[in-house]
Amino acid sequence: MVLGVLLAALPAAAHHSFGMFDMRAEAEIAVKGVVKQWALQNPHSWLTITVTNADGTEADWSFEAAAVAQLIPKGINAQTYKVGERVTVVGGPLKDGRHGGVLKFVEHADGHYTLPNDVGNIGQEALDRRKAKAAKP
Repeated sequence: MVLGVLLAALPAAAHHSFGMFDMRAEAEIAVKGVVKQWALQNPHSWLTITVTNADGTEADWSFEAAAVAQLIPKGINAQTYKVGERVTVVGGPLKDGRHGGVLKFVEHADGHYTLPNDVGNIGQEALDRRKAKAAKP
């Protein structure tokens, strides 16, 4: 019976791999855009923003966030990211170069931050680095 439980748990453990993202601090990206969609769902929520490139073209970027059960206690709900809201998303980029990544934190237009991630303390660490860098003269 124990073996059965352990074998059943393997797919769940594999699902939580973040191998497709570059999680290194030096690889972090900050992307400014407008919220296109906030999908508060399981097993992971997704924030999609539309970014206007330097040449005027637009591109959608999608960022993976935590599951509902991890976000609600942080005060993040279905209304946290509103369509049309300007945000800056900081995250670990996809290793294959596609437009997206894993969310570390979101800076809202009014200056407050939300941390919709579920990978240890990556959001707070990234936010602390950004604030420390901004504080340097």
